[in-house]
Amino acid sequence: MKKKLSHGTKWNLRCTLCLVPSLLGIAVFFFLPYLRVLYYSLINNQFQKKFVGLRNYEEVLGNSYFQLAMKNSLLLIGIGVPILLLCSLVISFLLSFSMRRFSFLRDFFIFPMVVPTAAVVIVWQQFFAEVDSALPIYALFVWKNLGLCVILLTSALTTIDNAVYEAASMDGAKAFRMHLRISMPLITPTIFFTLLLSIVNTFKIFKESFLFYGSKYPPDYSYTLQYYMNNHFQKFNYQSLAAGSVLTSVLVLVIVAAGLLVQRRFQS
Repeated sequence: MKKKLSHGTKWNLRCTLCLVPSLLGIAVFFFLPYLRVLYYSLINNQFQKKFVGLRNYEEVLGNSYFQLAMKNSLLLIGIGVPILLLCSLVISFLLSFSMRRFSFLRDFFIFPMVVPTAAVVIVWQQFFAEVDSALPIYALFVWKNLGLCVILLTSALTTIDNAVYEAASMDGAKAFRMHLRISMPLITPTIFFTLLLSIVNTFKIFKESFLFYGSKYPPDYSYTLQYYMNNHFQKFNYQSLAAGSVLTSVLVLVIVAAGLLVQRRFQS
């Protein structure tokens, strides 16, 4: 028994030592910079460094541009993510249940991941030259992230045993009912993960939007949190930038935590 315990302890120690480089990297390149951002959000400027409490947060929350950016970012999450998830599910069902017929389409979904963003934006500018709305950015977000979502969902669907569908078919269940009652519940964890990943990716659409409009001040309907951060960085307004960054990180944390909580309750 002691030999087994000592062997298990040595194994745990080895695993811990293997994790040390990653943990050090996270501490040095994430936690320490984030603590510095928190510090900058609580002082008046980077030169005098006078503690001002939550005044920077009050100014940011009362800033009309921050409010506009927050609204547009939430709209992208509320509109773009459901469309992306719905399209991904439909395509994944087609690929998993008609793999031979639609196998040639699989390579096309990897295409958005390898094409340079600048090249895509040039094509987008030709297609949406006369569009005066946020539709180009929404479409670009869906197109760019569709491939990854399809890969995740298709992988989950292909792990379902065919015997389950055969049994349901023998009981008279139609295709739509099988997908609704069997496929969807079985791949729910992957759906939640894809949903959360897509929400996080909405905060990474800045480069595409910036190249599309070619300006740090796009139309109001496309001014997102990334524009707000970028503009204050260029103005050396580190206090507003730090406060806005903390608020954005809190928003992402709340969304992810809420998603994980819903997932756990759904699974239980």
